[in-house]
Amino acid sequence: MVLRQVLSGACAVALLLGALTACTPEPIVGIPAASPGAESLVVGTPQVPDGVNPLEGALLANVYAAALNAAGVKTSVKTANETQGSLVSNLQLSSVDIVPVYSRVALADVAPALTAEATAEVLEALKTSLPDEVGILDAAKAEVSDAMVVTAVTAQKHQLKSLSDLGKICDKLSMGGSAAFESADRGLAGLGSDYNCVPKTYLPLAPNEQPNKDSVVWSLLRDSIQVAELHRSSPAIEDNSLVVLTDPKQLFLTQNVVPLVASKKVPAEVQEVMNKVSAALTSQELTNLNRLSQDTQFGGLANVAKAWLVQQGLIKASS
Repeated sequence: MVLRQVLSGACAVALLLGALTACTPEPIVGIPAASPGAESLVVGTPQVPDGVNPLEGALLANVYAAALNAAGVKTSVKTANETQGSLVSNLQLSSVDIVPVYSRVALADVAPALTAEATAEVLEALKTSLPDEVGILDAAKAEVSDAMVVTAVTAQKHQLKSLSDLGKICDKLSMGGSAAFESADRGLAGLGSDYNCVPKTYLPLAPNEQPNKDSVVWSLLRDSIQVAELHRSSPAIEDNSLVVLTDPKQLFLTQNVVPLVASKKVPAEVQEVMNKVSAALTSQELTNLNRLSQDTQFGGLANVAKAWLVQQGLIKASS
């Protein structure tokens, strides 16, 4: 697979003006304070939102770890099943030192009674709810959310552009997605109450991207279902020219990826490296990161993470 560098609108303008350097990320450089004998930092894998490929959380952890390793900071990744307790308690107890979390998932972890609609409000509520031992870094530019998608053929056949359009013919179509979506307030129930969309059938399907009989993507492409619940960070949407139905009533709320750190163990210069990574992690680049993970030429997740960092110009290929 060819590595793809996707320019944002601002970068495209800069390119036309001959000022491409204005949108090139500042490369990660070595941290002078990082010594060979320094204690290793541990990056934990986050809990992913419903409908997201579980591999995405591990990818994010490996990206931040690879960036820190390139800066000379010994860093390892600990998978979720190797940790006990909540994300924040793990940081407090120093079983992990860094966790790139999804903001709404993390807020539900630390303050389940709090509710927030706007993405910025979620980040602020999370910041004020964290214990003193846990710090919050810059949020990634990527905004992630659930989505309902159809094939281009289905969209054209039924003139579907929005969930409002879907509501008019929903009872004639089969829908598929995660098992949790079927019972979630902002899932099947929300589609019914907000858009009068009650599908003919709903099939609980695996969220993975691989083409097998249990995959929501494969089921959509072979027309076993006509509407699928997918997360916007899924490369299957772009790679298969799927149509994302707009959500005028904002049933599906967005959230950010944001790193949390054990404040006493992660110094300012390390936090600065992580903020550089977050600045490069746009919504499109989160999709591209997921796409790279499907290419077997890169091997393990650590190699995928390094390939993406090289693609972004954050580290050199030899790092």
